Amino acid sequence: MKIKDSFWIGLLIGAALFALFFLLLSLFHWGPAYKRAPFMLAFIPGIILFRMAMVKWNMEKCGKGILAVTFVGMLLVFFLV
Repeated sequence: MKIKDSFWIGLLIGAALFALFFLLLSLFHWGPAYKRAPFMLAFIPGIILFRMAMVKWNMEKCGKGILAVTFVGMLLVFFLV
């Protein structure tokens, strides 16, 4: 099955990937000094998927959507958490 190259699909994939990894990382106990750690570590798979979408799969619009979720999410973590 081929995924359509769309910015909106990239946004959904990036958000779903972040949510999945954040839920997995929140199962571990993090000390009070590391309250940002689960958020920041959950963005790493999005960065890897962005690179794969742009270089390996040649899906430029989808990659831009994934990057947008990652970038905006990181800014929100730095300013709100």
